[in-house]
Amino acid sequence: MEGNDRALRGVWLALILLGSLVGAVLAAGAVRAVGGEVVVVLATGGGAFLGLATLGLTARKFLTESGS
Repeated sequence: MEGNDRALRGVWLALILLGSLVGAVLAAGAVRAVGGEVVVVLATGGGAFLGLATLGLTARKFLTESGS
């Protein structure tokens, strides 16, 4: 994936951020469903988004980086 890596970088970023957003919404929804306060719900969603985005970007770099 070395030749077209630059072309696909934006697509990967969009997919990772969209997946992170979905995960954050699900996490915030789960906390809200069990009766969490608004501040806790927002903190959960934000933390989940940051964690998932970081994990996704790091995993992508690890999987697509060449070994040399």
